[in-house]
Amino acid sequence: GGGFGGFSGFGSSGRSSRSSGPARGANLRYDLQIEFTDAVYGKKVEIPYSRDEHCTECKGTGSSGGSGRKMCPDCRGTGQVRQNTGFFSIASTCRRCGGAGSIIENPCKKCGGSGLERKKQKICITIPAGVEEGKRITIPKQGNAGSGGGAYGDLYVFIFIKPHTLFERSGYDLYCVVPISMVQAALGADITVRSLNDKKLTVKVPAGTQHGEAIRVRGEGVPAANGKTGDLYIKVIIKIPSRISTKAKKLLTEFSELEGENTAPDIIPLAKL
Repeated sequence: GGGFGGFSGFGSSGRSSRSSGPARGANLRYDLQIEFTDAVYGKKVEIPYSRDEHCTECKGTGSSGGSGRKMCPDCRGTGQVRQNTGFFSIASTCRRCGGAGSIIENPCKKCGGSGLERKKQKICITIPAGVEEGKRITIPKQGNAGSGGGAYGDLYVFIFIKPHTLFERSGYDLYCVVPISMVQAALGADITVRSLNDKKLTVKVPAGTQHGEAIRVRGEGVPAANGKTGDLYIKVIIKIPSRISTKAKKLLTEFSELEGENTAPDIIPLAKL
């Protein structure tokens, strides 16, 4: 599987406008699209993304040589500046310190005083067997680094599943459709059906099977978290030949005469379908 949609930052514990201490970094989101089979049986997936990490030069402090911070000279440590307009005094956030009340005396040249640097990385995650559409997998401390040397946020991986051309899923059960002949439906037969994981299953079609009936194969569905596995339901479609030989036509005519045909069938109640 591979990532789609992309990757974004959201959520942060934040800090008050006056605090200049460490703040927890933002959580990140990664949307991952996987194959239907991988969602059923699980898989290890490597995902690439970028995140903010603590600057290796200043260790996330933002200051060079451990010079630290000093009081902001513009707001004198208050984080706000006031302007008098007639009878009113209007307070606004100090632009120089951003409301922190202090500034870095000697900013780190590598990160410009932010204490952060953008880096690409890859991480291997395990997709659990039976994962469902929209499931969120949380990877602790793999989000953005916090400012001022603060803790890392988390990485949230959201799972999206590609549809399969042959199988569908409902909960922990799988469904597929298989064609059989009129004779197999009438007399019964043993047929071979390939499962989702490409295993050959021998399936018994009972005599007198009707068009659209489902045959249940236990334990061939989706693995569940409790150690059990769902079932596979095979819907049988009776395939009527569009062309038959003269001999086959004669045999079918004899069968029709033997069984008799209902030329005035009753309408079936929709509730029975």
